[in-house]
This record gives sequence, C-alpha cells and structure tokens, in this order.
Amino acid sequence: MNLNILWDSAIVKEYPNLIIGYSVIHDVHVSKRDHDMEVFIKKKEEELRRRYSLEELKNVRKVRLYRDFFWRLGIDPTKKRPASEALLRRILRGKGLPKISNVVDAYNLASVETLITLSAYDLDKVRLPLSVRFARKGEKAILIGNREVELTGKEIVLTDGEGILCVLVHGDVERTKVTMNTKNIILIAYGVPGIDENEIINAIDKASEYIIRFAGGSIKSRSIVEPNVHLSVSNGGQHH
Repeated sequence: MNLNILWDSAIVKEYPNLIIGYSVIHDVHVSKRDHDMEVFIKKKEEELRRRYSLEELKNVRKVRLYRDFFWRLGIDPTKKRPASEALLRRILRGKGLPKISNVVDAYNLASVETLITLSAYDLDKVRLPLSVRFARKGEKAILIGNREVELTGKEIVLTDGEGILCVLVHGDVERTKVTMNTKNIILIAYGVPGIDENEIINAIDKASEYIIRFAGGSIKSRSIVEPNVHLSVSNGGQHH
C-alpha cells in the first residue's frame, strides 16, 4: 500500500524543504524487550557514548538542523528538545533508552543512531489519507500518557481523518500509539530543512530492520514524500 500524504498549501509555502519518509510493516508481534534485544541495545548505547559527548552534541550537524527548525517554529530547543537529541542525551547521561516495547525501542534506537526523528502508529487505528498542516489556534491534542496540549497555531501537525497523529514539537497522540495489541504499523521519519532524502531513507531502513529483527513482520511499502503543491489542501483537510 502506498500512503497518500496531503500537504497544506501554507506548509508548502513556508517550509518547502520538509520531507517525510514512511514504511508500512505488517504482522509485527509487539512485546517487551527480550534478552537478545537488551544485549543489542546496550552495545549500541556504548558505541554512542564513545561517539558523542554532551558538551559537543549541539554542534553535530543533524542536531543543529533540528534545533534551527525549532527556533523557526518559535520553540527554544534547549528547553524542549528535538526527539532524537533528547533520547541521545539520556544515553550520554547513562540512563539508556526508555523500555517501552520491542517496536518502540527498535525505532528509538534507530532515531538516536541516525539523529532523525521517528514515530510509529497503529495502522489499524489510522484513517487514511494523512495530511501535514499547521495546527489551528486553540486546537487540542491528547498526547501519549494522556497529556493534553492546547496548540497555538504555529505548530506543524501530522493528521489523519480522525484528527492529529503527531504535533511535530510535542510528540505523538495516545489514540494511535503502538500497543501490545498492535499488528500493523506505519513508521514515519520527519526531515527538517537541510536533511536530505538519503538520510531519511537510511533512518527508515534502519528502524524497519530493527523492528523486523526483534518484532517480526514484513515491509509492505516504503517511500518518501516531499511537499508538493499539487497535493496541498488549502483548508488543512476535513479534520474536526
């Protein structure tokens, strides 16, 4: 299956260099980390601690690109960290990746290795097509952990026919998160200006590889989608 992602014309105008990559993976078996995955992640965390330091992290090119994008959105990235940087900082402080599930831990590991922000959603809870648009002032989203946020209208959101899936700065919503009952997933990579197509593909491929290695399943489709005025929707779609 190929995903149809609609880009709001306001997004295309203001951020023409955004890019999204995705992979659709069927028949995963979501569970807690097993011993093999635990050993694998620990080894990768040790490699990351040798490669990076907290003091120099802000100067790494991809970290800098996400931070610059946050500033453009009016968000201070020293207070609200880009997702991949926040995860890497945990590792560099000796805390390690959060233990959530084999699927989530797999793409989180790929995120810190590639420094690309990744999300995954339960495909069977998503109502296609997807859209990328600006949030509406006062619009609310229930994030993972049932945290409600009220949006200012400056945020970029990924939506489906039911509403918001992801607020690019704040995170993913509770409604479509991967759970122990999830069987099919959509994996998304978010590229900000300066991140190229190959870097997005590499992140998607690495995350998909790790998911299949530790949770099984098979890739049904994989692609990248760049802003395209011919796919734009001037009113942000039919949401809410």
